[in-house]
Amino acid sequence: MPIIVNNVEITDDDVHAEMQYHPAESADKARHKAAQALVIRQLLLQAAKAKNMLEDVEQIDNVLAEETIDTLIQQEVIVPQADTESCKRYYEQNKERFIDKSTDKVLPFDSVNSHIRDYLHARSLQTGINQYITLLAGSANIAGFDLEDM
Repeated sequence: MPIIVNNVEITDDDVHAEMQYHPAESADKARHKAAQALVIRQLLLQAAKAKNMLEDVEQIDNVLAEETIDTLIQQEVIVPQADTESCKRYYEQNKERFIDKSTDKVLPFDSVNSHIRDYLHARSLQTGINQYITLLAGSANIAGFDLEDM
């Protein structure tokens, strides 16, 4: 059964070709992950086209598609940098994650601050991307697939 995203068809063949990039414990789960990835990709490419970042969503190669999606996300998903206060709060609440295995002692905050900052940024970025995709999906006409379990 084909999937339609705003009048653009994702065929069963497209999903089957994508499955190789989504290993799972069953073919059904791999198929679902592949379909989900293709729906999200289509939503993002259509958003990029709406912002005049590309001309034709259907005739785009994978490299240009990925570059365009990266640029779109950089423009649309704004993530604040974690400040020292946020990093310290995370450190205090998760000290068990910062134990030096050779000494069994908690590493000092100054030695893990940059790692915490990077982790909090990545987590915030992922949350922002998920929210952006949810926003795009909410205003899209999607048939043949449900993105709710994203």
